[in-house]
Amino acid sequence: MRLPIGEKFPPLAYHYSPRYPILMTHPLDKENMEQVILNSPQQYLDGLLAAEKVEWKPQNKIERVFLAGMGGSWMAAALLRDADLNAVPINIHRSYDIPENTTKNTLVIASSFSGNTEETISAYENALEKGLDIVGISAGGELEKRCLTDGVTFVKIPANPPTIQPRCATGYSVGIIVGLLEKFGLAKEGATETIRQLSGHLTNFMTTARERGEKLSPEMTNVTPVIYSDNNYRSVARIWKIKCNENAKTPAFWNFFPELNHNEMCGWTSPHGNFHVIILRDENANPLILKRMEITERLLTEKGIKVSVIPMEGSNKTEKVFSTLLVGDWFSYKLALELGIDPTPVDMVEDFKKLLKQ
Repeated sequence: MRLPIGEKFPPLAYHYSPRYPILMTHPLDKENMEQVILNSPQQYLDGLLAAEKVEWKPQNKIERVFLAGMGGSWMAAALLRDADLNAVPINIHRSYDIPENTTKNTLVIASSFSGNTEETISAYENALEKGLDIVGISAGGELEKRCLTDGVTFVKIPANPPTIQPRCATGYSVGIIVGLLEKFGLAKEGATETIRQLSGHLTNFMTTARERGEKLSPEMTNVTPVIYSDNNYRSVARIWKIKCNENAKTPAFWNFFPELNHNEMCGWTSPHGNFHVIILRDENANPLILKRMEITERLLTEKGIKVSVIPMEGSNKTEKVFSTLLVGDWFSYKLALELGIDPTPVDMVEDFKKLLKQ
């Protein structure tokens, strides 16, 4: 059911969902994404706990991590990399197999929330053939079966509820991967404690994040969002874009400073369509980056492009990364409701998978 733009359900109406033993606050939100977002700070702690149970150690001296994952399953690695929680390089692979030059000093993490992602299964099999150190992460599915059969270390995502969408379960994987990296001596010192503290920070920041995201979303019902950030937070901008795609089912785009000033900026000379630029701004960024943001905002405004600036808040990079993502969760969630859309299902993706199998 899609409502005409501007028409809303009563904001205080409550509706019961048989899938969850709680009341929903919006009839469009049939799978209760609202509660999933509210509960998301706990995911980081649950992920750390899952990693603590792993007793295996890599057989080789690990000098880098190679994560194979698609969709919501690659996000955690990119975000912890943006947050500077890793002590060794992390490469992310979003395709089949793994590169031929992958060496024995590489820890391969095969990450698939469903456990059935064909690209990730392919990379897992390829890594197994090469005799590399592997850890599998999923909520079940084929990947779990193969890891158990092959004797490969496996960490099960403690998803609650089990039907949660992968893009909404990032905290579990962040906790798991950070916990594993620290256990294997591959994380920055104190990384797991940083994640424990992050859970409390996000809980305290929840109301502010919701207010900030919900305030922004009504302005976006008839435009295409474009999200910009500092290069250091490019994964945050990209995931904001993805949440717009999957939650609000609307096109969105992203880029980062300073690169966009050398090419994409020229595209705003004669934009064909309605756009709204969102700049994710860390006040402690390089002063030259902040100057670029200010000049870009001024030039876009002169071209008639609406620009909103979202401050990145937190006492460290980790808090800034994940608190800004929380604002994006509420923004894209509310935008879906403003557009008359259930934020949870991704029917087009599911239809595409069915066509692939034919």
